[in-house]
Amino acid sequence: MCLAALTTLAKYYKGFKCHVIRSDFPALQATAIPSLEKILSGTFNWKWNRDKSNFFAYHKKSDSKIFFKAENIERDPELLNFLGLETNAILFEQIEEISEKTYDTAKSRNGSWYIDPMPKPVTLATFNPTQRWIKKRVYEPWVQGQLLPHQYFQHALPNDNAFVTAEQWKLWENLAPRYKEQFIKGDWSNFDGDTNRWAWGYNKEKHEAKDLDNPIWKGLLDQYLYLSFDFNKNPITCSVIQHVNDCIYVLKQYKLPNSDIYLLCERIRVEYPGFTMFVTGDATGQSRSAIVKDNLTYYKIIKKELNLNDTQFKLSAINPPLKDNAVLVNSILSRKPVQIHPTEASALIYDLENVKKLPDGSIEKTDRNDPDQQADSLDCFRYYCNTWHRNFITIP
Repeated sequence: MCLAALTTLAKYYKGFKCHVIRSDFPALQATAIPSLEKILSGTFNWKWNRDKSNFFAYHKKSDSKIFFKAENIERDPELLNFLGLETNAILFEQIEEISEKTYDTAKSRNGSWYIDPMPKPVTLATFNPTQRWIKKRVYEPWVQGQLLPHQYFQHALPNDNAFVTAEQWKLWENLAPRYKEQFIKGDWSNFDGDTNRWAWGYNKEKHEAKDLDNPIWKGLLDQYLYLSFDFNKNPITCSVIQHVNDCIYVLKQYKLPNSDIYLLCERIRVEYPGFTMFVTGDATGQSRSAIVKDNLTYYKIIKKELNLNDTQFKLSAINPPLKDNAVLVNSILSRKPVQIHPTEASALIYDLENVKKLPDGSIEKTDRNDPDQQADSLDCFRYYCNTWHRNFITIP
C-alpha cells in the first residue's frame, strides 16, 4: 500500500523524489525492492538504476525517482549520509528496526527537494508490534486518542490481507505462542516482562536430556552429523547435532580455549569417525579476513581436515539478523522437540540460560571477558537452526 502510494505521487508530481529506508541494503533487497518490482511489472514508463550506492526506480515521463536507502547506523553512527538528504516523501520499512535518531534525522530533511507544484512532505512507516521507541511515539498515543491531527495509524493484521496463502497460515502455526500474539493478532504487550533472556524459549526441564543411556548420544552412524562452527580467536566453538525422528539432538558443544581450527577438527575427526558430516556456521569464516594460515580460510581448512567435499557445506553469504533469528530459534525451542546433552553440551545450555537481549533484539556481546556476553555456543546453535530449519516458520 505504501509503495503504491509513492508510485502514484511519483506519476502525479513532475520531478518528485522519495526514499524508501530500511536498516540495511540486504533487507531492502529481500523485501521492499521485489515488492516494488511486482507493482511495476508490466509497465513501460518505469526503469531501474541498480547501483547499490544509488539504487532507484525512475519514471520516464514525470522524471520522478523512488530511491532505496539503507540506514547502516553501525557503520555511520553520526548519520552523515543523511545530512544532505533531499526528498519529498519517506517510507520507513519496518521502522522498529531503525533507530529513533535516524527517524528524526531523515524526517527533518523531508520536504527539502523543491519542485513546482510543491507537494506537502509525506512520511510513511510500516512496523510490527515492538517494545522499541515507535511504541511510545505512535502506538500508545493512538490507543489514547492523542495522535496529532496530521498523523494516522492503520492497524492491519494478516486477516486483513486477502493474499495470505493457506501455506503461510500453516507455517505460522509453528510460531511460539507469544509470536502468534505479536505478529498474527497484533498484540503490543511486553512479553519479556522483567527478563531479557534472548533464548526465552529454552526450558531446562523440557530441553535438558534425561535419557543419557539412549544410543543417540553416542551418535547414530546411519544418520547425518551436522556441524555448526563459530569462529573467534578464543575460544573456538562447534555444535555437533543430529536430527532424528523430527527431534533435534545436540550431542556435543565444543568450546575450546587457547585452541585453533586444526585442533578442533582433530577432536571431531577422532571422536566422530565414519560419520557423514554436513557443515554450516559463521559466514565470516569464508571471507578473506578469515584467512588463518597457508592462505586458507576456516572452511577450506575444515574441508581438508575432515576430508569433506563442497556438497557437504551449506553456508550463508551473511549471518542471520539477530531479531529475525530470535523468532526462529525461540519458535523451534517452543514448538519442536529439542534435546541437549547436559554435560557434553553444557556450554550451549549456559548460553541459552544467560545470554541477554538488547532492546533492538540483538545480543549483548560487548565484553568478551564476561561469559554471559560471549554467546559463541548460542551462535553455533542459531546458525544451525537458520541453515537446516529456516522454513520451520515464516515471519508475518
